[in-house]
Amino acid sequence: MQKLIGVKYTSSTTASPNIPTEGLLIAGFLPGSGWNGTSITFQWSPAAGGTFYDVKETDGSAVTYTVAASKLTRVDPSGWAFASTGWIKIISGTTEDTASEITVLLRSS
Repeated sequence: MQKLIGVKYTSSTTASPNIPTEGLLIAGFLPGSGWNGTSITFQWSPAAGGTFYDVKETDGSAVTYTVAASKLTRVDPSGWAFASTGWIKIISGTTEDTASEITVLLRSS
């Protein structure tokens, strides 16, 4: 199974709205043409209204990807197995506005 979830920023902020992973693995990110940032990091929560935690590598550094408007960034889904249940937020390195959106590509394992 594959799924695309479009996420639209609703105000000037760096953090996206909560995104459900719906039991699927993250496989990529596609920022829209109005995207401002060049890097993204992440937060994860087991519940939509719960506490969100920064997603870190095993060395303690932030999980980060370089992105660009209208360019697909591929992600190794196996690295996101922990997040297949729960919710994520995408944190842009630059303030996004209501013209900013990003599509999250999800797939089953």
